[in-house]
Amino acid sequence: MDVLVSRLEALERAVYSAERHTPVHADNNHNNSGLVEQVLQIERQLGKVLSENSALGTGLQKYEKLRGSIDGDGDLELSRQLLGVNAKTELILLNDSALRTLPDLRTIDSLQGKVNQPEYAAAAELLPRIKQSLEPENEQQMMEFKQVVADISSMVDRYHTEVDALSEMFVQWDRILANIERKVTELESASR
Repeated sequence: MDVLVSRLEALERAVYSAERHTPVHADNNHNNSGLVEQVLQIERQLGKVLSENSALGTGLQKYEKLRGSIDGDGDLELSRQLLGVNAKTELILLNDSALRTLPDLRTIDSLQGKVNQPEYAAAAELLPRIKQSLEPENEQQMMEFKQVVADISSMVDRYHTEVDALSEMFVQWDRILANIERKVTELESASR
């Protein structure tokens, strides 16, 4: 596309400089028909290239859709200075992805009324009253919870105390039995 534009600009410069240096004749009509033939030939070549490469055709179609926003007010040189090729490519790609997200935006728009129901606003207003009505019950539950935690802690402490006492008793019984066994063994060995 840039090749076509640059060739057209070169042609315009040549025509403009030729018009400035040559007087106007009746033959001027012949020159114009030569230019028209050249433009038609360029268009035919462009059509041939586009038919051979479908990706270029698709890109050109996207470009034609976005020409107003990409090229500005029609001044090619000014728009080329304002937006580079990369920026124009990004605009085309962004527009392509925007077309894919458009159905999602329509769905969101249709659901907007369901999301912003007046009942939700009323719920926000009722929240402080709900907190006030639940606060005493919540405090009661917290007191009961603390009491249950204290009871469980006390049970665990008693359990450990009893287990320690039983352990000490078993250790004492083990010592007593060991002493009895030793004395029985001594008496048996003395009686033999």
